[in-house]
Amino acid sequence: MRRFRFALETVLRWRQSRLEAEQARLGELVTELERIRLRIRQAEEDAQAAARDVLGAGAIPAAELAALEAYLRRLVQERARLSRAEADCQARIAAQRECVVEAQRQVRVIEKLRERRFEEWRTELDRETETLAAEAYLAQWGRR
Repeated sequence: MRRFRFALETVLRWRQSRLEAEQARLGELVTELERIRLRIRQAEEDAQAAARDVLGAGAIPAAELAALEAYLRRLVQERARLSRAEADCQARIAAQRECVVEAQRQVRVIEKLRERRFEEWRTELDRETETLAAEAYLAQWGRR
């Protein structure tokens, strides 16, 4: 009785490693998106803190008001840039999710084929075992 051997085992391992690589890439993109969102929140908090500091000072010199305005303008530009980066990252995440789904599908196809071949092997093994048992019984019965 021969052992079960799946001819496409190497292909299955390669597809599984590709799936893991695609999932790792997706994880990197999600981490990048989290970092972008953190920077957006920090920029918003910085703008609020700067406005509170200047406005809470009472009499505000014109130079400080001008500096605050320039700073807030730069933060608005930074926020816009980060929003574009966030949208771009979300698009890349969506595309990467599609890659992960496709890689999962390819792994499942090979796994199902492996399961089918294993069941065929098991059926054949059962048939061989049954045949051997029948032959042994008949050989023993014939000796009597």
